[in-house]
Amino acid sequence: MQLKTGIQRGVTLAVTALLGVQAGQNVLAEEKQWDFDSVLFTYMEGDSRVSDVSLRLEAVRSGETEEQLTLGLSVDALSGASPSGAIPTHTPQTVTTPSGNTNVYAAELPLNSFTDRRIAGQAAYLFPLGDQNRLNTGFTLSQEDDYRHAGVNASFSQDFFDRNTTISAGFGLSADSIDPVDGIPLALSNSDLGSTTTSAENKNVTDLLFGVTQILSPRSLVQLNYGYSSATGYLNDPYKIISQVNSNGVVQSNLYENRPDSRAGHNLYGAIKFDNQGDVTTFSYRYHSDDWDISSSTFDLRHRLSLGENGHYIEPHLRFYNQSAADFYRLQLPDSEAVPTHISADYRLAKFSAITLGFRYGIKGPWGNDWRINLEYYQQNPSDNTSDYIDQAGLDLNPGVSALIFSIGARF
Repeated sequence: MQLKTGIQRGVTLAVTALLGVQAGQNVLAEEKQWDFDSVLFTYMEGDSRVSDVSLRLEAVRSGETEEQLTLGLSVDALSGASPSGAIPTHTPQTVTTPSGNTNVYAAELPLNSFTDRRIAGQAAYLFPLGDQNRLNTGFTLSQEDDYRHAGVNASFSQDFFDRNTTISAGFGLSADSIDPVDGIPLALSNSDLGSTTTSAENKNVTDLLFGVTQILSPRSLVQLNYGYSSATGYLNDPYKIISQVNSNGVVQSNLYENRPDSRAGHNLYGAIKFDNQGDVTTFSYRYHSDDWDISSSTFDLRHRLSLGENGHYIEPHLRFYNQSAADFYRLQLPDSEAVPTHISADYRLAKFSAITLGFRYGIKGPWGNDWRINLEYYQQNPSDNTSDYIDQAGLDLNPGVSALIFSIGARF
């Protein structure tokens, strides 16, 4: 099962990070030794759903100029259960998915139980091409029980106007392989029959990113990015199904989902930072739209407040997210209707809003340059969770998600 606990795709992260270099950064005057960063991360959803524990390590070696080698490694252990896409009923039911049969109590949301392990690595090398230009290249690899990823990326940036303006362009290419436990299910077939097509499928993703960073004053800067992403190949979730119901809302069968085999999206991102004598405020906005008819807006606000000359600080964080549903998303399907070519009941494709509240506490200590603790609460609120069917009266068909996110990290 591909990990989706808020951890971004490696390729997208790598390319985006390349454009995060602030204009006006001074050239290193002397050689540095290795710098290390480590993070222990936990993610826990409510109602005993998904939990993730991961360890992330990063090593950075800077040269005499702007040369920089970055090596990263992360290990994740994922377990718990996620919604299968089937709806709850007032009577007990047995739901069949590629992960096996699940006995579901009355009024209970059908879930897929799973365990997964993921190991991922990345390497990037940044080197100058003269006084005003930089090139960054890298690759990413990851391995899960049923998912493999390999990607490459590169970014070029150039400074203008005494390094107060930086223009950047980057790309990422990835090739992924999906290999479910019992093979790829036959799209739109009855899950009770267990029909499969092949043992594995592939998908390819291309990411493009263009950005500009402008220093407005010694204490403020603004960043603007445009991103384009194209995915082709197998884009289904092999573990997701959708319920067919009769005129009273009683489940008659469950079908495997089927999504389009391509997806193209556009992203606009803007951020502004202010430094008020060590107290830094960062506000960002991201708009996304794609040809699956999903559009979303993300507002993010952080304020780093210094707690004195000892290096302590606290950074409250507020994030608000809102998205529309995919044009082929359905909560369920009446058995009186013809089965459409593309359909999914995956709650991640539904219309919903979400809010994240949290903070970071940091300290400068004798054992490292930067120790930090992060604690956040996430709440997702779907818009479509009830129906008018008699047999579904009083049931929460899509209860949403709540999660606690905790991490502790140190930089040496």
